[in-house]
Amino acid sequence: MLERSVESFRIGSGLVEETSELRLDASFYNPRVLAAVAALDRSDMEIRPLGEVAERVFIPPRFKRIYVDADHGVPFLQGSHVLQLQLTDLKYLSIKAHKDLQRWIIRSGWVLVTCSGTVGRVTVAPSHWDGWAASQHILRVIPKEGGSCPAGYLATYLASPFGQVQLTAQIYGAVVDELTEEQARSVRVPVPRTRAQRLKIKKIDELAGEALQRRTEAVMSAESAARNLATLLPLDEAKQQRDTARGVAAVRR
Repeated sequence: MLERSVESFRIGSGLVEETSELRLDASFYNPRVLAAVAALDRSDMEIRPLGEVAERVFIPPRFKRIYVDADHGVPFLQGSHVLQLQLTDLKYLSIKAHKDLQRWIIRSGWVLVTCSGTVGRVTVAPSHWDGWAASQHILRVIPKEGGSCPAGYLATYLASPFGQVQLTAQIYGAVVDELTEEQARSVRVPVPRTRAQRLKIKKIDELAGEALQRRTEAVMSAESAARNLATLLPLDEAKQQRDTARGVAAVRR
């Protein structure tokens, strides 16, 4: 089984000299990456860059965020939310204050990949995220409609050791790890040549879709349970705030 990382390794100086970028970061020469590329080359599938098999691979620009309450904003996903079942610390972007908000909106079925900080977390946007906004720390991969590499397959592949070692080998940054659009587009993806391969990819996509559906159902059930608890134990927020203020004042005294 191909591992995602390795603690230490040695390479020849010739390998460094052969690279056009003259990269000196160790992750770029990770032997696991070379092993993954070799395994892909040995396969009988067609190998193409992600930028060709997807409709679009992109990262939206940075922007100044203005947060509001839920009634006046759009849910805003951060990189830490990508693998969370129940989202914590979810904030809302002002609809009025961000005139070009559509630039950060995501759609159901897009593949999302964290590209800053912890690079390489992967998920498919579920139906209840459709129309939400997401930060520039999340790279978007839009699968081609009716293409040979559907969302579930792409997400499964990118989350596998074969995808992960390629994503993490590309990162740069002295303090915070970063991944660019161009680097993500260059990730090599196996594309089916035969009917048997197409059927297997279809099965992978179906299984990934089932997992996403169960995840969505779990979130909905958890939210329903929380709402029922709120009706069982109603909370007077104004009273709670007054009691908290009194407690703080008593401590100060």
